[in-house]
Amino acid sequence: MKNKYFYIFFLLSSLYAKLGYTQTPYNSQGFMSTQYFNPAAVGFGINNRFQSFFRTQYAGVGDPFYTAGAAVDFGFFKIDDNPNNIFGYGIQAVSEKVLNGILQTNAISNSLAYRIFFNKKQTSYFSLGIGYSILTRTLDASLLSFGDQYYSGRLFNPSSLEAISKYPTKYTTNAGFMYGFQSEKSFFQIGASEFLVNRTINTIINNEPNQNYQISALLNVEYQLEDGKTILLHTDYQNRLEKEYFYAGAALGVPLNKEMNRAYFGCFYRSKDALIPYIGLMYNKYKIGLTYDIYNNSLTSSNLRPQTIEFSLTTSLGRRYSENLKSLFD
Repeated sequence: MKNKYFYIFFLLSSLYAKLGYTQTPYNSQGFMSTQYFNPAAVGFGINNRFQSFFRTQYAGVGDPFYTAGAAVDFGFFKIDDNPNNIFGYGIQAVSEKVLNGILQTNAISNSLAYRIFFNKKQTSYFSLGIGYSILTRTLDASLLSFGDQYYSGRLFNPSSLEAISKYPTKYTTNAGFMYGFQSEKSFFQIGASEFLVNRTINTIINNEPNQNYQISALLNVEYQLEDGKTILLHTDYQNRLEKEYFYAGAALGVPLNKEMNRAYFGCFYRSKDALIPYIGLMYNKYKIGLTYDIYNNSLTSSNLRPQTIEFSLTTSLGRRYSENLKSLFD
């Protein structure tokens, strides 16, 4: 029992270091949530859209860590050949909880994008985006009930989470660019963004705010084959204060009927971390995805094995005006 409490305390401390004050969530289906990573992506899909995801990590030790997010983005004057269809707006919310709410981080982000079309059909464009996030972090000491972690109003770790109460609200600003192209058989998207992150660096002698930069880049491609199937490719790179990694993989889209509905089967890899099988469904205006992380680090050899499951749901809002390829990324 004592070892379990030690593991929980270690997990709480390490997740605090890992979470950071960042705008973008740490998830396994980033290809379904492009607007979280790049403000230049908001509002420029075939439809306006609502997106959400739920991710639970390290299941099996109470409720150690989960992340939930929801976002809405839309374009102004979104009708084909409308020359005023150049602005997009999005709002995103992310909540991260450790140990059933002992440590909780909430973020609300607003993004505004502007794009330039390269042709009259508006199938090729370049966009610029800016965003702003407000983040709050709270520690509920009343939920810390075991004595080897919390005693007489103090956490024993000298770089403890008590610093949260000193600077409970943070902000990030970000900017990005993106190039996109769509046709009846292909979807292509490439972009990058940079985040200015205002956060607290917790050490024994320093609990002051600090500003750092986070860089993110992504590539999304989906191409329709002759038999109606599609091949989907995604890769992204993130350089955060806590970790630098790339994420890459592919999926095969199998048609279900003539309405461009498809089932997806694929696999992705997050460097030095996990192999991630993926299954998805695109049916009418809904897109559903499910992943399970198969870790390759030393945690898999312990008795408390990490189990990470992520579920995503996207739905289109309003009428679909374009006859271009209906992509899982769109």
